[in-house]
Amino acid sequence: MTKFMLARRCLEVATDTLGTAANTLAPRLSAAGPFGWMKQYHTLPGGVRSPGRPYSTQTDSRKSATQGFDDGDRPPVDPEAVHADLLRRLTKLYEQEVARELIVPPFKRALLYGEKAAVRDQVGDFTFIQLYEAVKRLAAQISKCCGSASQSRVAFLCPNNITYVISQWACWFSGQVAVPLNAKYPADLLEYYIKDSDASLLLTTPEFLPLAEPLAAKLQKPLLVVNHDLIHTNGGVAGGTTNGGDATAPMADVVSYLDPTRENLLQLNDTLVVESALNGEFYRDANALILYTSGTTGKPKGVVLSYANLDAQLRALAHAWQVSATDSVLHTLPLNHVHGTINALNLPLAVGAKCVMLPKFDSSSVWSYLLNVNMTTKERVNVFMGVPTMYGLLIREYDSVFGKNARMCDYVKTHCKNKIRLMISGSAPLPGNIFARWNEITGHRLLERYGMTEIGMAISNPYVQDGEQRSRKQGCVGMPLPGVSVRIVEQESGRTLTLEGRENEGYWKSGAADSSSKQQEETIAGQLYVKGRSVFREYWQKPQETASEFDADGWFRTGDTARYENGTIRILGRTSVDIIKSGGFKLSALEIETALHEHPDTSDVAVLGLPDETWGQRVVAVISLRDHVAAESFSIPKLLVWLEQKLPKQAIPKEVRLVGEIPRNAMGKINKRELIDRLYGDSTATATPTPPASSTAGDGKP
Repeated sequence: MTKFMLARRCLEVATDTLGTAANTLAPRLSAAGPFGWMKQYHTLPGGVRSPGRPYSTQTDSRKSATQGFDDGDRPPVDPEAVHADLLRRLTKLYEQEVARELIVPPFKRALLYGEKAAVRDQVGDFTFIQLYEAVKRLAAQISKCCGSASQSRVAFLCPNNITYVISQWACWFSGQVAVPLNAKYPADLLEYYIKDSDASLLLTTPEFLPLAEPLAAKLQKPLLVVNHDLIHTNGGVAGGTTNGGDATAPMADVVSYLDPTRENLLQLNDTLVVESALNGEFYRDANALILYTSGTTGKPKGVVLSYANLDAQLRALAHAWQVSATDSVLHTLPLNHVHGTINALNLPLAVGAKCVMLPKFDSSSVWSYLLNVNMTTKERVNVFMGVPTMYGLLIREYDSVFGKNARMCDYVKTHCKNKIRLMISGSAPLPGNIFARWNEITGHRLLERYGMTEIGMAISNPYVQDGEQRSRKQGCVGMPLPGVSVRIVEQESGRTLTLEGRENEGYWKSGAADSSSKQQEETIAGQLYVKGRSVFREYWQKPQETASEFDADGWFRTGDTARYENGTIRILGRTSVDIIKSGGFKLSALEIETALHEHPDTSDVAVLGLPDETWGQRVVAVISLRDHVAAESFSIPKLLVWLEQKLPKQAIPKEVRLVGEIPRNAMGKINKRELIDRLYGDSTATATPTPPASSTAGDGKP
């Protein structure tokens, strides 16, 4: 007997209707109700909010597909065939919506993958259908608080596990705007995010309740607590898979997740619909996320990303990086940034791949997963995305654990080359020494890409490496992704170069790359502009700031300077802090940093441009040394002589400062404005004469 021929179970979904804004059918409930896993600390004043948009759900005026069917009097249809037919029809439904330029968000696509493993966290493995049904339960409660499709902002504070996915997707299922928060941020900054976004509701988990509850009380926001108990399994509630630990194996007492009695799919006349979900027109027009910028030039701004923005991102990256349902991505990134929440989480889940979520980055744990140490086949990963700092720490761990064992070094390289499909670095410039060393250790040339909160991923190196045109060059970020246009404007001459990313053409052609074109022979450096479906909609409630970031033709000003040469783009740095105008030259701080990283005694570096009476700006190198190098024995004059073999004379630093550590944020970025204030205070307000290059040697920690 197959799993589809067994007794059906009813899905507990909501306590009543989803609010007056949602005209949906309410499932019948047990007397106890299904929300024992959730505690509401505050009630919304004034009852349920009315909807902000006139969208209806897809379940209005429908009938069950089994209505009038007497399975006692008629021979049963083969359940496997029925399931396959429903899956085929659902796939066709989504394809038709895409053809009509509507949006099918990631949570809806979960129904295509059903009992395939979706997420593994510290609790266990969870399937796509477990994830989807948990999302649906939480979405019902969110809709009770905010109203369905009201586009209310919902802030959530969750750890790096499946509760984050459930919370984010439940916001989307309910038609709200998700605002992810980071528990490592101070309470006053979290308060700013909640107030600035005008969040109507706050979600959190038990471990973050001591942080979230005072905020909810102070700001008078309703608070819902979510945990793994929300996920129903074969034997009861959460704890991962119960069928021998295999998330994809048949479960013995559950009907097909597409069976109408599970109320995930229903049939309206001859049309299949996703029960309780909003329609494609809503997701085509609505906002999905607010992510806050780092605020290096003022208070953080909320970047509003629509479902259409996210859809463009996911489609472009899936094609460019060839992400598929066979992948398993190791996730160790913060989840309040594009890198963590879109690239490493929603991208794999949207195509049916598995996401292995670690609570935090730990170099030993990452190596265990990369090398499949004491793990079963289903626990293996084949894709890893990180920031340069992570790769630096992994190299340090490798040198400590494996470096003196030649056989282990050979094993690491052979295993990574054969078992790991793709390794990506982003969010900060990748130093050349890390790029080269990682290639030496693993046989992988790290794939660098370029993006921002406002534009998502815009430029990427190729997945396919088949020659000089399609190769990963250190310090270069590649070419525009499919659907993205990039323009480089040379300020002095006004000369421009526009590059277009097209699916299955040129850089992104599935087969052999096109032959060299005249455009590839061009060289230009200047301001970088971006246009495309992935570019953000607005800064939240800041129309003037939004308008100032776009030119008259709708191109977004990235604020970065880039150079195009030899068929690829190199980011020279932030125009405001990384382009140093010294002695009539424009110098790239990133290129100077790349050279300094190659010195055997440097651990970390930052290059700054400070006001100077003689040079306009003087080049200052801030350096931290490796653990085995004493500051007293390090020679700055010898360093400068060494740099003369690497850099033009005008790029040699006029000043070098030694510090104990250079502060970086969770994404590996250096806030250079803060670093200047920390080292120099108010002394940079006016130009000062150039000091001797070695005058600040041996300062120690700032």
